Amino acid sequence: MSLIAFALIILAAFLHATWNLFAKVSKDMIALMWWATVLGVLGYGIWLLFGPGIYLAPASLLPFLVSAVAETGYFVTLVKGYSQGDLSLVYPISRGSAPIFAVVLSALVLSEKLPWFGYVGIGLMVIGIYVASLPLRGGRRNLWGTMLAPFRNVAVGWSLASAVFIAIYSVSDKIVVTATPPLIYNWWVFVGNAILWMPLVWHRFPSRRNFDELRKNALGVIATSVMMVGAYAAALVALGLTSASYVVAGRGLSVVIGAFFGSLMLKEGFGSTRIMGATLMVVGLVLIAFAPA
Repeated sequence: MSLIAFALIILAAFLHATWNLFAKVSKDMIALMWWATVLGVLGYGIWLLFGPGIYLAPASLLPFLVSAVAETGYFVTLVKGYSQGDLSLVYPISRGSAPIFAVVLSALVLSEKLPWFGYVGIGLMVIGIYVASLPLRGGRRNLWGTMLAPFRNVAVGWSLASAVFIAIYSVSDKIVVTATPPLIYNWWVFVGNAILWMPLVWHRFPSRRNFDELRKNALGVIATSVMMVGAYAAALVALGLTSASYVVAGRGLSVVIGAFFGSLMLKEGFGSTRIMGATLMVVGLVLIAFAPA
């Protein structure tokens, strides 16, 4: 993997974890994400109109539509997961499972064949994310209960579903950026999200609470928008430089970054299990970094 692709993956993971921190502390995560998406469409679109334009290549249309639907599926399942379980449960399983599905889809759709240490790196990252999602307090008397804790929750089903959608839109995006420049396609991603998410956001009652989040947390919405656009742009450019499997796995590092943010800023625990999970992820990421695309 090139140094540029590696740096972009790390940047995408950092920005993704940071905007998820903003979402966690917001009063209305659904409204925050939608308004941030809309602002991204407007602000980023203005920049593109005065720069490279917003042209979407005809060859990109079908995979773009697949990606847009998958993004909506991701939004729905993620929100459902958060409504049933904690962020510290849903987020790691969602991000940690996605590389597994991405490897399978990439092999089937893109015919990606990775070197053996690339698969080992992805496997270590998946294990690391799982370890990071374990309860901070387990106890030897309940070892199996601790090991199975991430999967004893209704939210886990939604988390796994969101992981499938992550893999689908990541592979679709990989196809799109072969015909449409990533920085242009990034705008289309947010257009698709803003339109398809709209019925899900505005059907809630009372709908005025969507405006409450914008009015009371305008700076948070703006900051989240910038980070969402930046994170996805970095990931799309990386997709144009290396394998989709590597990008999906590398972005999973955001789980440990998010856990660190939670420990530092929200006074949540970090614990030995998350340190172990972070170590496994770093080792896996190093193997991915030195693997050819």
